[in-house]
Amino acid sequence: MSEAVQQVVEQFNEIVKPDGGQVRLCEFDGGVLRVSYRPGVNEECAECVMEPEALGAMMHDMLKGLSDDVLRVEVETEKES
Repeated sequence: MSEAVQQVVEQFNEIVKPDGGQVRLCEFDGGVLRVSYRPGVNEECAECVMEPEALGAMMHDMLKGLSDDVLRVEVETEKES
């Protein structure tokens, strides 16, 4: 796995962290990047919390320019504990 993949996962984790969210790298296999996403909560702006589909699409778009290895991004949603 390229360093670019790890950096993008870390960048998205920083983006969702202010609302209490978290993005974690689960697996990278056969061109498929799997991440775990626990959405945060923003009571003042509920639509500001990133939807899992948007997260995956944005990560894929960012990675297209950085790593030819990533063919698809799959996002597994976690429930808040």
